[in-house]
Amino acid sequence: MIYEPVKLDDPIRQGDIFNNVPRVDLSLANLAVAQDDNHRLTKWRDLVAEGSAAQGITAVLPIKAVTAIVITQDCDAVRGKYLSLCQMDEYLSSLNLKDPPKNPRKWQSLIVEQARTNPRLVYFPAAPENGLNERMAVDFRVILRLPRTDLEGLREFRIGRLNATAAEHFRETLAHFFRRYAFNEWYPLTKEEFDEYAKERREPIEAYPWQQSSPPQTTA
Repeated sequence: MIYEPVKLDDPIRQGDIFNNVPRVDLSLANLAVAQDDNHRLTKWRDLVAEGSAAQGITAVLPIKAVTAIVITQDCDAVRGKYLSLCQMDEYLSSLNLKDPPKNPRKWQSLIVEQARTNPRLVYFPAAPENGLNERMAVDFRVILRLPRTDLEGLREFRIGRLNATAAEHFRETLAHFFRRYAFNEWYPLTKEEFDEYAKERREPIEAYPWQQSSPPQTTA
């Protein structure tokens, strides 16, 4: 498959996959702050206003173990203070789909279509022998930051890395996602054309002012 094993003492590289990476979930509107052996619920804006945020605070935050892949480049992964990883989740869950495709033809159609139209996700096949029991997807919008030395101390959680071909495609997809411009392909459509276009989108999109009403008809 597209994965390869790694030795325990191999240096961390881009494309390394780790299980049990801690993801901290932070709510700026509901923080449990520890203060003088007590806890109080507050908001981040209130901590900023009172000056506590600038001095540093101690808060109780939920932590969940997730699967993640290293996105930091190899040169920075060797000496950087922090490493960045992106969370991996089950592929169908990432697409908000409940029912899987019924045959290989429909699977490939879904995978190829999403690769063309959904740059935030990268598909990875299941590989139980490598610890990936389900089809997975990397979501470039969910980035985790960990101290490099801490992650090096957890290299037994590393279940493998992408092989050369997969790593090359992953690198190009990663670069494309972060260098893309905010370009909306529907901006030149008429109102009627936009209405038809919007029907085919899974996520709601906003019309431009000139697409919100039909232009007045002119007469000779």
